[in-house]
Amino acid sequence: MHDSNRVIEPNAGPAESTRARLLEAAGEEFSSLGYEGATIRSIALRAGANLAAVNYHFGDKESLYEQVVIHAHRMLVPHEPHEEAVGMPPREGLRVWIRSMLGQVLGMQAQRGWQHELILREMMRPTRASAALVREVIGPRFGCLRLMILAIRPDLDDRSLNAFCFSVVGQCLFYRTAGALASHLVGEAAFHALDLDFLAAHICDLILAGLGNRLALPVLSLSQMDQPTGLGGA
Repeated sequence: MHDSNRVIEPNAGPAESTRARLLEAAGEEFSSLGYEGATIRSIALRAGANLAAVNYHFGDKESLYEQVVIHAHRMLVPHEPHEEAVGMPPREGLRVWIRSMLGQVLGMQAQRGWQHELILREMMRPTRASAALVREVIGPRFGCLRLMILAIRPDLDDRSLNAFCFSVVGQCLFYRTAGALASHLVGEAAFHALDLDFLAAHICDLILAGLGNRLALPVLSLSQMDQPTGLGGA
């Protein structure tokens, strides 16, 4: 049933109600058929609205898709991890940010609605909507993470700073995007033993350990990696 995941305010006026129905209908359409396969006519029919309503509320199909992606992400991630970390000492704030981010990522495992499917589709095959998502939703969170890491290591250049930030985000996302594969690697029981508190502390400890190590490791070229190591050889 298409109405199972719809969230429409009971006291919303006609315009707000129509817009909400269009967002939900478009989300279902885009998540199942993709951007190219979905049509404005079908979305309007699914929402019980006319074609003019789509143009009135969103302008065109591309703008509608952008708003649907943002709407889906906000439904999956209802609160901002960076808001909890604001005002804390940077190391403590980093722990709070990681636990909040990881908790939301792990929480997505239990959600199988169109919002989940659409965001996964956008992550795997980004469209122009990704720019709007970054600008309006993800950017502020990432900016807070950058500031905390830079406060811990003010000597980092941009390249190293970006790498540390992506390491945090990547470790959090791993347990959602590659969870099934990881479960096969270590066994279901062992994988499920990696609960939220353990993983959040583990990721934060790794990042803080890396930030505390000021020794630059040598970067090996491919030709150097091909050289014999002397281990096990004559």
